[in-house]
Amino acid sequence: MSSPSNDVVLDPLTSLVSSTQNARFATNVLLMLVCQAVSTAIAIAVDALGFSDATIVIIYVLGVLVTAILTVGQSYSLAASVVSILSYNFFLIQPRLSLKIDGPDYAATIAAMFLFALLSSYLVKSLRRSLGQSMEASMIAQREQLRANLLRSVSHDLRTPLTSITGNADMLLDEDALLPPPTQRKLVQDIYDDATWLRTVVENLLAITRLEDGNVTLTLGPELVDDVIEEAMRHVSREACHHSIVVEPTGELLLARMDPQVIVQVIVNLVNNAIAHTPEGSTITISSWRTGDRVCVSVADDGPGVADEDKDQVFEPFYTGRSGSGDSGRSMGLGLSLCRSIVQAHGGTIYLEDVDPHGARFAFTLPAEEVNEHV
Repeated sequence: MSSPSNDVVLDPLTSLVSSTQNARFATNVLLMLVCQAVSTAIAIAVDALGFSDATIVIIYVLGVLVTAILTVGQSYSLAASVVSILSYNFFLIQPRLSLKIDGPDYAATIAAMFLFALLSSYLVKSLRRSLGQSMEASMIAQREQLRANLLRSVSHDLRTPLTSITGNADMLLDEDALLPPPTQRKLVQDIYDDATWLRTVVENLLAITRLEDGNVTLTLGPELVDDVIEEAMRHVSREACHHSIVVEPTGELLLARMDPQVIVQVIVNLVNNAIAHTPEGSTITISSWRTGDRVCVSVADDGPGVADEDKDQVFEPFYTGRSGSGDSGRSMGLGLSLCRSIVQAHGGTIYLEDVDPHGARFAFTLPAEEVNEHV
């Protein structure tokens, strides 16, 4: 016995699927009729100019080909072939405005036209199918390449911190090693830093996988940008103490539509990226402002910047740069890629630009929200 709640859920879903199918059918039929109407209008004009029947037949065949390209499904091409024959017979064969065929020559022309139209539409559909299979094969190849890159990055980049953790822990466990307290603390600190880095890598990998698989549901709502930046500053790398982190106040209540939890991760990744690739003592500036219906958040530094040859690829997964900039260094190239995925899921954009006289600015946009009395 089915529960009423299931019926309530399934009925709207079934109705939605049915309405979508009906809309697709109506669109395809309309496209087919428009193509045939245009073909007929052109054919009548060409006939009035005294062109031969062969030219008219070619016009109708082209109309069928266009229908095959614009519609999905063999049935619409078949229907277009039938409609083109009827239109040709009705408007252009004597006696006109009649479906009567006067003479075997016209019958042969109609039969040849019908077969040619069917063959042409079949070839177009076969070509489209082959193209779709080729694109699917290309996507599979890209996924396999991504998997190979992941395995290569994991095997290479995770080996070093794991070896370091194991070696340091072994030294601490060695009862015969009389290590002074400062050395012990240094080993523990190294273990902690390596473990923290590994946790960050795993979190970024899981986040990217969930985003690409569509398994993340964003909880969007109006949020104060200053509050989100303040929260992000509590989670940045411990190496931030060696840099000057400046958060510029907005000077106004700046609201953006976002899921604050994941946007905090974006800001943390951008700040940590700046910390990792600028020398100690560098200044990192976080600022935000509104432009039209968008809010922009920027993380800028006065470090060496990003090389021109790396700029187009810094947001690609597993890209670690050729010149030690961008999302490189001790990195799997996932932080900036994750930022891009999160920002795009919010309907925003993320970009990189140079800072004068030197440095890099990573900035992203989010939909702005209006401040109202309930905020």
